[in-house]
Amino acid sequence: MQGLMFRKKVSVGTKFNQIYIPKELNQSIQPGDLVEVRLIEKSTNLYFHDVKQISEFKKELIKRIFSFLFEFKIEQMFIVGSFLSEKTDYNDIDLVLITDESGEVFEKKIYSALTEEFGLKFHLLTIGKDNLEKLLKICPLTRSMFNNFISNKEFLATYEKIIDKNHLQMLLMMPEDLLEIELNSRVYFDNLRRLITIKNFLLNKNLNREKISEELKDILGEKLYCFTKKDEKLSSETISTIQKQLSKKIKEIKQLIK
Repeated sequence: MQGLMFRKKVSVGTKFNQIYIPKELNQSIQPGDLVEVRLIEKSTNLYFHDVKQISEFKKELIKRIFSFLFEFKIEQMFIVGSFLSEKTDYNDIDLVLITDESGEVFEKKIYSALTEEFGLKFHLLTIGKDNLEKLLKICPLTRSMFNNFISNKEFLATYEKIIDKNHLQMLLMMPEDLLEIELNSRVYFDNLRRLITIKNFLLNKNLNREKISEELKDILGEKLYCFTKKDEKLSSETISTIQKQLSKKIKEIKQLIK
């Protein structure tokens, strides 16, 4: 959007969004003159939803990211996830982009542009506005994601909840697969967090990331929580212990959605 330009005749009036001529140019630019207006730098406001105080560095970085993304004609942008809640312990910057364009090609284009511009890791999700509104009603993971965010526009997240059994069963597929196979410890961490989020959704409990992390820490214990979060290698015996916790949560959720 930077470089946007339009031509307009100077007029006298009180219309909204007028561009005012400096007094020192009154003799040079007068009503009826044809002028050009060009966007040099996009001004970006930040809208916070249940976000604790973050550093000025992060605020300025988010403004720069949002300003940079304007050229892609994205309707609305959100920063979510651990970048907002952790001081330094985050792997990437989670971006949700509301746009009519979507798909792997579009996401790769934006990701490449972002990494080239900022030299940072990003995790992108592009989604249509109507689809987002639907997911906020039926998807525990989406609701948890939008429990805290910073956006370039105001956004009122819906609090209507719909129990979609098919969608919930789909969310259980990955945790169920983990009962039979061994993968990296971070995968178990993320999927146990997923199950806690689903159960809390069904029980109308808090979906705040910090609250869910506290519950996960209670289940795993401080040491194992840190190991799995950092993707440390675990023994088969320890993985079996985590699988038992996964199995327990899956059974509890299935009981709730019968």
